[in-house]
Amino acid sequence: MSYQINKTNGALLVDLADGQIDNSSTDITLIGRNYKGFGEFINENFVSVLENFANTLPPANPITGQLWWDTSTNRLKVYTGTEFTTGGGPIVSATQPNMVEGDLWINSESKQMYFFDGNQPFLLGPAYSTFQGITGSQVATVLDNQSTSRTIIQFYIGNTITGIYSKIDFTPSVGAATAVANLSTIKKGFNVVDADFKWNGTATRADALIDATGATRLAAQFLPADTNGTTSGALIIQNSQGLTIGTSQNNKNYILGTSFVTENQLTDHDWRVRVRTTDGPIDAFYIDTSEKKVGLFTATPAYTLDVNGDARIKGNLIIEGDRIGVETETLRVKDKNIELGITDDSTLIDDITADEGGVILQSSGGSKEFIWRQSTNSWTTNVNINLDGTALKSNGITLIQGTSAPGITSLGALQSVDIDNVNIDGNTITSSNSGLQITSAGTILVTNNQKIGGVADPTDAQDVATKAYVDSAINLETLSFALDITGLSNTQVALVINDIAPAATKENGTEARVHCTDTQSATATFTGADLIASLQKTEVAVQALDGSGNDDGSVSVLDDITFVDVTGNVSLTVSRSLKLFRVVGGAWAYIEDLTSSV
Repeated sequence: MSYQINKTNGALLVDLADGQIDNSSTDITLIGRNYKGFGEFINENFVSVLENFANTLPPANPITGQLWWDTSTNRLKVYTGTEFTTGGGPIVSATQPNMVEGDLWINSESKQMYFFDGNQPFLLGPAYSTFQGITGSQVATVLDNQSTSRTIIQFYIGNTITGIYSKIDFTPSVGAATAVANLSTIKKGFNVVDADFKWNGTATRADALIDATGATRLAAQFLPADTNGTTSGALIIQNSQGLTIGTSQNNKNYILGTSFVTENQLTDHDWRVRVRTTDGPIDAFYIDTSEKKVGLFTATPAYTLDVNGDARIKGNLIIEGDRIGVETETLRVKDKNIELGITDDSTLIDDITADEGGVILQSSGGSKEFIWRQSTNSWTTNVNINLDGTALKSNGITLIQGTSAPGITSLGALQSVDIDNVNIDGNTITSSNSGLQITSAGTILVTNNQKIGGVADPTDAQDVATKAYVDSAINLETLSFALDITGLSNTQVALVINDIAPAATKENGTEARVHCTDTQSATATFTGADLIASLQKTEVAVQALDGSGNDDGSVSVLDDITFVDVTGNVSLTVSRSLKLFRVVGGAWAYIEDLTSSV
């Protein structure tokens, strides 16, 4: 008859047949009727219960209410039906466990403790996790420079002190530098560590200020700094620094000695006095700063003083300068000669003084000059001279006639010359907008055995190849070898290649393909030989005794074995491969195994 094994609540655990054991329903062995050798299982069951299944791993077949001593944490745990939970202390785990009312849980990752009220866990402390760092207020005691203990409140955010509360002023000791965030002095009240710290919001005591007379001044009584403002009182600046205007401090009005100065603070910014007319605002007075020019009723002065309109001078006009400009439609001079360089007392000037004298025609395209220069003793012009059907002569000899120059036999020692888009300057020929082309009816020779240098590497089939390009192309040519690599590593193969083709003579990047044979793992087939005939044996006669020790007659036994040479055919199958090596950093290096066709 089988045993009906029930739980405490009456539920059937297992129907245990006669002569059988059950070690899968629970973590103890259940013994059926008339099972032989049951004593060992009973004893082991008692031991397991006594030690509460002590182990680093939980029991494999627990039932609700079963105890387990966790030897990895040295804690007694009970099985809830779904998992083992710690009994008699807080539960330590990285994730929230199954909890009942009153349980304490310590989060092993955040280092925080929680209390479970039956519905949800509540944080007991600390308020910050290990990932957040120390955050909040902490009471601390530090020594001042008089070795007196001072109690302060430190405010942390992410392990960093952001502020300190103190009820008195004091100077921290040298050893208290860390505790007070390296503040040299601690003031009564709240001390901000970061100078950029700001209070955001409205403080009721900051809605008004108390002036030196004790009067309360509301915010509306102050001129704003970031928008338009109006005052009903006079604005008085009681210092010589005056008033600065502009987003970039453009203009400054100030007192310099006994003078009132209006000064532009920005380089090359203009200054103007503007008046309003029936036609709108106009610039009555304009200073072009960069050009150092002043305009009256013109905003584009062309001269140091430019008057847009008539000028009347009631007095003498004295001009002390190097030039007088007369702008008129027609300038008429009665004398048929225009003489230059005559002093007011008719004294002739010398050549040094006359240097750079001449006629200058001014235009928006630049000045057109005809100047005499002493250094060359010649008239010099900066513009072209057009011979309209006339000739340029020297000593009566025609040099240039129209567009031809039949009389030119020498141009002197030219420094450079431009011909179409080609410039010749000394020993340099330059093409300005395209490549330089040479067309020859025959072979182009360098007759004095000189080199042609500075040539770029070729790109087209008919391009000239440089020595460096040819050397590099030859050195970069892939090398091919066939090599028996039996017993050799890739490093040793590289050394063999270097013996044949030293890397020092090759360009970095040069490759070598090595077809390799390896007999180390080769297989051999021996055919056509009589191996039986190669075996030679000799025998010797000995006495044979029966089970009683009597002579049972003579028998022959094996005395020796020898082998003689045989002949046959041996078929050897070797391993073949293809390896790639490359010159890297001036040395042959193994790169990879390639696919061999055989």
